[in-house]
Amino acid sequence: MKWSNQKPPGLDNIFDRHQRPHAIGGDPVVLVDGAAHLTLANAISDSNAESSGLYVHIPFCPSRCLSCDHLALVEHDGAVIDNYLEVLASEMMLMAQASHTPIKVDRLHIGGGSPNYLEDIQLAKLMASIHSAFEITADAEISMEINPRRTSRAQFELLQGLGIRNLHLEVRDVDSNVQNELGRTQSFSLLEDVYGMARDMNFDSVTMDFLFGLPGQTSSSVKDSVSMIAELAPDVLLCQQYTRRPHQFPHQAAIDEGAMPSLAAKLAIFNSVVVGLENRGYVWVGLNAFVKQGHPLAVAQQNRTLEYNTFGYSAVKSAQTLGAGIGSVSEIEDVVAQNYIDVDAWKIAVQQGHLATQFLVETTEFELARRSVMRSLMCNVSVPVSSLVTPKVAELVDSLESQGYTEREGGFVYLTSLGRLALPHFWSDSSPRFRWL
Repeated sequence: MKWSNQKPPGLDNIFDRHQRPHAIGGDPVVLVDGAAHLTLANAISDSNAESSGLYVHIPFCPSRCLSCDHLALVEHDGAVIDNYLEVLASEMMLMAQASHTPIKVDRLHIGGGSPNYLEDIQLAKLMASIHSAFEITADAEISMEINPRRTSRAQFELLQGLGIRNLHLEVRDVDSNVQNELGRTQSFSLLEDVYGMARDMNFDSVTMDFLFGLPGQTSSSVKDSVSMIAELAPDVLLCQQYTRRPHQFPHQAAIDEGAMPSLAAKLAIFNSVVVGLENRGYVWVGLNAFVKQGHPLAVAQQNRTLEYNTFGYSAVKSAQTLGAGIGSVSEIEDVVAQNYIDVDAWKIAVQQGHLATQFLVETTEFELARRSVMRSLMCNVSVPVSSLVTPKVAELVDSLESQGYTEREGGFVYLTSLGRLALPHFWSDSSPRFRWL
């Protein structure tokens, strides 16, 4: 796929709306609800799901890079971390108690922050509390986000002993100039060592993140970065667009706004990523993931069964997902709920004996249909015309078509080449706070 030197039709709206995530697809309505915890507890109680996904958030980091847009806390006091883990264990037990039957978990992801910043005993306690609250299936897919600068072979051995078979390395970019802009030092030789250890120890998969739109990035520098990443050969590369938001992440004010690439440059950067990875044999999955040939996500997309939920892309449909820890998101049928972002408010809620849910996504007919259509387009690059039964959703898709992002053929609405290149700038986000739909 090539990017034209001329400005494609439909890009006017991209340049007009580049500060608003998901603007082209409509924004979900998020409500602060004092009874949100009851809504989530009732959803868990009423659920007939045979299994569940579970996301556990560990917010702690040894330091914060300037681009950080995760829900992270810099903390060096082990007692504070221990207290968080104790409250987290209580929260997960409250979830388990809300269900009439044991909750079986077939997919577990531990994110952050830097979860592997925890001491060995803390990691062991974390996994023990998860197993105490939930029934982890024998074939569960268990993954953890890893800060490459904080790991070792001994830690990898511990993680394997705790059942963690899938690693997600938080890298952002391998270009040294970009890393300097971020105040983040992470040599390529270090990444080579970490990847080598992971391969030698036969972890099931290694996923890596790559952000486009970082300060100092250019389409030329990204070509070199893609070449270096291809040498590491991660099983999955997740590409998320980065937006500087100093009003929400005050430390980002230290990033020189003048060093940020323009949206036109970001479009060229993402195109360089697509072309570079496809030329090296990777398959473009959904809007912003790239996987090796034959990967389950590639097979699922080919079979039109690729799914998207609060975890991200999945080759199998998740009946429901539960989120534990600050800011975590749960999704059970038409209930989408997010925990308190403030750690003290989260702790108070759990200590009062109820789930720490603060926000609900409005579950109108339009919102449910909007989310379904967007996810179908994201995952399988198409959606049946017959599914556009809600007038406002039909208007939304008509708007996409008028801008050149979609086209209709044979009873389906398909993303165009322009749509696949442009929409990742709105329907993906490096910040989990803005990522879920």
